[in-house]
Amino acid sequence: MALARRRASPGAAFDCSDGRGRYYAPVPIAPDGDILERLLARDESTFRSVIETHGTSVLGIARRVLADPNLAEEVAQDTFVALWRRPGAFDPERGSLRSFLLVVARNKAVDLVRREEARKRATDSLLQEAGSASDTAADDERIEDREEIRKALSQLSLVQREAIVLAYFGGRTYREVARELKIPEGTAKTRLRDGLVRLRTLLGASEESAGWN
Repeated sequence: MALARRRASPGAAFDCSDGRGRYYAPVPIAPDGDILERLLARDESTFRSVIETHGTSVLGIARRVLADPNLAEEVAQDTFVALWRRPGAFDPERGSLRSFLLVVARNKAVDLVRREEARKRATDSLLQEAGSASDTAADDERIEDREEIRKALSQLSLVQREAIVLAYFGGRTYREVARELKIPEGTAKTRLRDGLVRLRTLLGASEESAGWN
């Protein structure tokens, strides 16, 4: 089921479209226990009513945790998708549906922040290791080359930089890069190739980027 973002009314996060041009009027909000029963029965109109009722609040708490509004919208949508997939995770006896959704959204947003921070720390650590590897070199030219590489790496996009650092300074294959970053292998290859082209342009190199098999 598609969850489309509302465009006619910017005050809400989602609309009640099924993604194929058909719109459903939200049903009147019911007691949480009744809502749970309807969700367990896969009642789509009730699900859309839940989105209409709580969408703005869920998006709001995600935005308070995440600086990126696009990521906040993804978290909000993931929260409702999780409710649709596992409505039994909500227990009306332990609290309201609104409170449950806000907790889920906040946890998802915090987990996303932690993953991004961990990824950034890993990339920074590899960059530091790459830089310190030639600290003992007596050749000033090698040290200068290292600084040029570090400067060029800093100008790449984050996704390109982390892939290149993992592959070239971390010794990973592109398949290992894909597994570590939890991305498709094709995406890893693209990031590495695009990053290499950009890196060599920044370094003024004329040779073509190496192939990835």
